[in-house]
Amino acid sequence: MKQLMLSFLFIAGVTLSFSAFSWSDSDHDGVPDMKDACPDTRSGALVDAAGCEKQTEFENICLSTTAGEVYPPSCSELSELPLNFEFAKAEVMFSQWKTLARLKQFLQRFDVNLCLLGYTDAMGSLDLNQKLSAQRAMAVKQILVEDYGFSSSRFVVKGMGSESPIASNEKPEGRASNRRVEFVVDLNR
Repeated sequence: MKQLMLSFLFIAGVTLSFSAFSWSDSDHDGVPDMKDACPDTRSGALVDAAGCEKQTEFENICLSTTAGEVYPPSCSELSELPLNFEFAKAEVMFSQWKTLARLKQFLQRFDVNLCLLGYTDAMGSLDLNQKLSAQRAMAVKQILVEDYGFSSSRFVVKGMGSESPIASNEKPEGRASNRRVEFVVDLNR
């Protein structure tokens, strides 16, 4: 009986330790680290459910269009809106949800359709990269539709493979930059 009680206490202690660890909140924003897309928000900032600082005003985003222009027309230069991926993976990393939160604001403000262009680095075969790039764009669309509630008809998904790199594929940093999804306002629909 004593051994059974000690076993129970040991298991309970391990379980409680794991629970306490999994609910740690290093930036004290009320969102557990394991679910915090922005783990270093400033102290006292208002945050959303993902742990990212709420924008009090719309942060203007300027995207390219299918006509090669900038949207909205009041913009003078394109915004950097990186959405990157791990090597050989199509899952959107939690750290990238901050970019999606900015895009959500844009889509709420402007009733436009988007082309989601997925890319890969130059590692792997052309066929594999084509499929992976399309999967990356589709993963982004899925979040915009299922998690943010936008109509799927607002998005066209295109896998671009390893064409149009934005950095050299010779070094790991360049390859990491090339594993991305870009957003283009679709003026053709």
